[in-house]
This record gives sequence, C-alpha cells and structure tokens, in this order.
Amino acid sequence: MSRSLYTPAFHWQSWAITARHLRVLLLNWHTALVPPIAEPVVLLLAFGVGLGSQMEGFTWNGERIPYLAYLAPGILAYTSFMMAFFQSLFSAFMRMHYQRTWEGQLTTQVRLEHVIWGEALWAASLATFYVVVMCLVLIGFGLGGMIALHWTWMLAAVPVLFLGSLAFAFVGLLFTATLPSMDHMGLPFFLVILPIGFASGTYFPLPDLVWLHVVAEANPLYHLAEGVRRLLLDGTPTWHLPKAMLLSLGILLVLVPIVRRKLRRRMFGED
Repeated sequence: MSRSLYTPAFHWQSWAITARHLRVLLLNWHTALVPPIAEPVVLLLAFGVGLGSQMEGFTWNGERIPYLAYLAPGILAYTSFMMAFFQSLFSAFMRMHYQRTWEGQLTTQVRLEHVIWGEALWAASLATFYVVVMCLVLIGFGLGGMIALHWTWMLAAVPVLFLGSLAFAFVGLLFTATLPSMDHMGLPFFLVILPIGFASGTYFPLPDLVWLHVVAEANPLYHLAEGVRRLLLDGTPTWHLPKAMLLSLGILLVLVPIVRRKLRRRMFGED
C-alpha cells in the first residue's frame, strides 16, 4: 500500500498530466511566464542593487560581501519555494474546483494518484525552470561585473532545488485539499509563506536568537538558501544541502498519504 503511494510518480500517466500542463502553458506563455520570471529579477535589482548600494559593511560568516552576492543565492531557493507552492495551491485549486480538469482526467486511464503526482511534478518542474532562468540572469549580472559567484556549482544546486520544490508542492496540495474556497487562500500565506520565508535567511541573516535557529533547523528553505549560498559564494559543499534533502524527503513521506486521503474524500467522498 505504501509503495502504491509513491510509485505513481514514475508512471506515464503522471507525466502525461505534467505534459498537458506544459502544453497549456505554451499556449499562454506571454502571460504565464513573464510575470513569475520578472518578479525575482525586479527583486534582485530593487533589493540587491538598489538597497545593496546603500548598505556598507554587510557581513556574512564574519566577512564583508556585497549584499547582492548574499541575496542572489537566497532568491534561487526562495523562487523554488514560492513558485512550487503557489502553482500547487492556486493553479491546482482552479483546475480541481472551477475548471473541473481533474474530473475529465479521471474518466481516462488516469487515477487520482496520477493527478496528484502530475500536479506536484509540474509545480516542481516549473519552479526549477524558473530557477534555471534566474541562474542565467545571474550569469548576465556576472558578465556585467555586478556579481562574482562560483558559477560551476550552479548545476549541482539545481537537483536539490527540484527536490525541495517537489516537497513544497505537496505542502501547497495539502491546502488545495483542505481549503473550501478561493476566499481562504490568504490563510496559507500567513500560516506558511511568511513564517517559512522569514525564518529562512533568504533576504537577511537570521538574528542571533537561539529559538529562531532551532526553528530554522527544521526549515528546508533555510538549508536550501544557506547551502546554495555556500556553494555559490565559497564554492564549498556543506551539510545544509543534505539536510534540505532529508527534510524534503520527510515532507514527502508525511504529506503524500495525507494529501491522497484528503483528496479522495474531497473528490469521491471516501477515504
């Protein structure tokens, strides 16, 4: 039974769901791709370049670095989190509740497990695509002399960010399975987005508070941000990325059966 919860991730039906979402995206690429890609670029320019130029003596791990160099790896981690979460929350909810896309898919050879994994894999794949685009943008910043990073380590960070995105996608699907309507979508923003984001060290180093660092140790986004930052700034692999992978796998192990049970109850009225 437990194996049947996870093996659908490798079935052709799940990837057919993902391919369907890709075709829809390509039909509306100008409205679907530009805003999510433009947002992190604006953040880099506004905070990294604009605010960073006003920040003197910014230190990380006891050494002075440009704020843009600190922010850029964090933005990669944060992009993987935000895009996967919102894609599996808002977009998946629309397809399930309003567009009735799931009902049509379930009349074919697709089972609910395939729909769930297809949504999660799509959210993670799209988030990873945005991360790759952001890497290209950062390379452009580097060619312009605005930032210096260990560029060869970027490829090593992408698979870890994909796994993190997959875990974040199931967090979004948990709310998709639970929230009664779009009017309640603000709830996960305050319960999940803000706490995880502020305790991740994405935009600024965490204050020297014991309780906050204890919380951060259980936050996969914190380990993603710090691990990617160490790779790109120091060229040094640390235990942050393995911790992020373990936490992401833990989230998947816990949430996959919960999401499946809740969605079966919601779609079919059964456990």
